[in-house]
Amino acid sequence: MTLIAIIVALVAERLLGHVPGWGTPMLLRGYVTAMRTALPLSALWRGALALPLLLAPPIALSAWLQGAIESPVLHLLFSGFVLFLCLGPRDLADDVKQWLEARAAGDQPTAERLARLLQKGPGRYAEGESPHPRSLLGAMFIQSHERMFGVLIWFFVFGATGAVFYRVVSRLPRLLTEVEDSQAAEASETLHALAAWVPARVTAALYGLAGSLDDALKEYRVLMEQPSHGWRSHTWAVLAEVASGSIEFETEDGASVEPATLELAAREVVHLQFRALMILLAFVAIFATGDFLS
Repeated sequence: MTLIAIIVALVAERLLGHVPGWGTPMLLRGYVTAMRTALPLSALWRGALALPLLLAPPIALSAWLQGAIESPVLHLLFSGFVLFLCLGPRDLADDVKQWLEARAAGDQPTAERLARLLQKGPGRYAEGESPHPRSLLGAMFIQSHERMFGVLIWFFVFGATGAVFYRVVSRLPRLLTEVEDSQAAEASETLHALAAWVPARVTAALYGLAGSLDDALKEYRVLMEQPSHGWRSHTWAVLAEVASGSIEFETEDGASVEPATLELAAREVVHLQFRALMILLAFVAIFATGDFLS
């Protein structure tokens, strides 16, 4: 059932991604706004108590429904629908395609806007911090994790509740920071990094398996030898650098080289995402088959 729910959600997310207006993250933003309106206490939303207050309702509701639905068919529909809501909200392949088209057409303002969109996220690969092309590729891998792999891994382990948990946790830092830099925003960033610590490394491993594993391992060893600037940023650095290493090509003499242009590298990121997804689904299928046979 888990594998079927994942496939249904991925297909629905891919098809609806082309609907005009789809991809605007309104659901969670509207929820946070409604909560702040219902409890108009500025001191409450600045403190760390805001985090459990925002997390408890969606997680409790999804956990209750996950346990209350007994029909296998209804449970499948519920899980697929919840996972569908937690993915995205924008497809990385579509954003990269639009960015490449804007660059090819010489539409610099659109290309810059899309590049900023791709670079929004946690860690030192966030918007404006790292203008180097390699950093843009690293940010794409982080976006891939945040939009898809992180949610899928939590869903695989904890079902719909896990998907809701990671989706909310991964979005709250940005939503709370937009309002004010507070204790609540800092606590949300810490919880996000905790929730992503294992999935980010699993995603980096999937990209290594999907691409150049030797180069990915080399990047990992180099990163481990460098002084850490904090465990939170280190998680995102592992994901970005190790995954970026997996796109390197091997020449006839055995030397590793990066794609000749940024455009080729960006296209390879999309191809790697698809191959990494297939590997993850294969692992899910193996576990699902084992559960069925037992």
